[in-house]
Amino acid sequence: MEQEILLKKIYLDFKNRNYRENFKDLIKIYKLKKDSDIANKLGTVLANLNKRNFAKYFFEISISLDLNNFKPYYNLANLFKYVDTDYAEAQIDKSLKISKTVDSILVKSYLLIQKFEYEKAKNYLKEINNNESNYLLGVCNLALGNFYIAKNYFEKSLNENLQINFLNLLTFPRVYRNTREINYFRKKFDKILNIINNKISGVKLDINESINILNTASNFYLAYQQKNDLDLNKKYYKLLENIDTRKLNLSDKDFIYKKKIIFISPFFYKHTVLKLFFNFIKDFSDPEKKLEVHILHTSLTKDDWTEKLKKMNLIYNNITNINQIHNFMIREKFNTAIFLDHSMDHLSQMIINKKYAKKYFMMWGHPITTGSKNVDYFISSKSMDDNNDDQYIEKLLLLDGLGTNYKLDDDLINIVKQPIIKNSFFVPQSLFKLLPKYDFLYGKILEDNNIASITFINDKDPCYTDLFKNRLKKNKFIRKNFDRIKFLNRMNQTNFYKELTKYSVILDSIGWSGGNSSLEALYLDKPIVTMKGNTLRSNHTAAILNEINLKELIAENYSEYLEISKRVLQDNNFLNHIILKIKKNKMRVLQTNISLFSKIKSLI
Repeated sequence: MEQEILLKKIYLDFKNRNYRENFKDLIKIYKLKKDSDIANKLGTVLANLNKRNFAKYFFEISISLDLNNFKPYYNLANLFKYVDTDYAEAQIDKSLKISKTVDSILVKSYLLIQKFEYEKAKNYLKEINNNESNYLLGVCNLALGNFYIAKNYFEKSLNENLQINFLNLLTFPRVYRNTREINYFRKKFDKILNIINNKISGVKLDINESINILNTASNFYLAYQQKNDLDLNKKYYKLLENIDTRKLNLSDKDFIYKKKIIFISPFFYKHTVLKLFFNFIKDFSDPEKKLEVHILHTSLTKDDWTEKLKKMNLIYNNITNINQIHNFMIREKFNTAIFLDHSMDHLSQMIINKKYAKKYFMMWGHPITTGSKNVDYFISSKSMDDNNDDQYIEKLLLLDGLGTNYKLDDDLINIVKQPIIKNSFFVPQSLFKLLPKYDFLYGKILEDNNIASITFINDKDPCYTDLFKNRLKKNKFIRKNFDRIKFLNRMNQTNFYKELTKYSVILDSIGWSGGNSSLEALYLDKPIVTMKGNTLRSNHTAAILNEINLKELIAENYSEYLEISKRVLQDNNFLNHIILKIKKNKMRVLQTNISLFSKIKSLI
């Protein structure tokens, strides 16, 4: 009788997410009788308490006590599906062999989708029919180019399940086949924003429900439609505010340590974002400034650049659990938070969604407005963002030059240059930055330069690379000359630098211009053809070229872009003139002494 009461209490505590009480009670039972199901329940409770290694230990004990219990295999797969996909898949296969449950099929499908094995995932998902399977079938068909089938599945998946709706909201193709798809996904985003807001109106989510929804994804890919996202991002952060039920009772009077500053990013390792802003952090950490500088590193990726940061006069914090981040930020009460980027992971948007510091500053690691009223200032540059205040919810602060204090990578400095491929163009940007409306330029370049080649880099998802290739072939000039379109496999940074040395001319991506990659190309004395835009994201390379007095490579329109591309490839005198100017002036942007601290010290 006493054990029945205890089991009932365990059930209610679990239902109410009172996991610590759960653990205490389950351990009592486990000590009396080492049972596979009890060990599995202990693992589940520990997983919910973010104790992954302890959870794994109890799941493995559960398996050892009953090899035919499918639950611990399933739970191990669920626990490791984002950490170790091979291990997770091995566990879910064992679970499925014992019992083919709906939940196991869904986890197996998620793992296949992560490996871009969409047809296999579809075959599993056809066995079930619920909102989650419909959503995943939408994801599969989208990647396979079945737009209208994907659209139907996405619409079928909209329901009372807020987490699936939220995932649906944030699902975009990595490559658009045409402009109509961009318009559809933009309208879909706005429509689902309204649906979720209506569903949660008057409903009080508990904290765990709230965190589970917000922990899924971010609005990163919305920006690559290359529209004005100010209003949509405002609505998006309003939705996050409505979903997020975590308590925060800080006011301006709590922030008494004016010299306490934190830099926040998932990219405190050798990454584009850190290359742009590394030296700003170094400047703030100068002991003479007498600041208490912290770093909050919100990912697990580390390298020698991480170690260089740790050796500075600062406090390094590596936290990736949102509850722990929440408690850390409340406890520390920073006066100033400087974000290197936003929307590039779900954790940054969850931090931005709460005002943990008196002042929030946003760097241009992701070069669009956040849409959050919590961010006070967006830091950009005069060269890239002059007179663009109406594109931001934040107050725009413009630094001199490019708004960076760039750090060169030693691997780039020491790279051994490769023989140049004659008559070669290179587009070193991710395919998701290349919109359909600009494809005609590649066709015209091939037609105007009849022995030239253009090289792209494959997307990480081979299905989206195929979609991009098929999209290019719709242009008659590209179709006719497709043998001169080349694709490189994805590569590490050192091999990327080697590839950069091989090409005659770099073609900048219009609408979403290269920043770091353009600086790296210029270090290697490569001419870059670009077109001036009217947004921060479209102006990176134009600003860089302006800073080094190379206006000759900046087009005002498509015709000029084509003319400059042809001239720099075919006119050796012009090419040599450009290369000499690059060699003479490139260090103006690669070795600068711009101080972020001087610009904002009166504001912090």
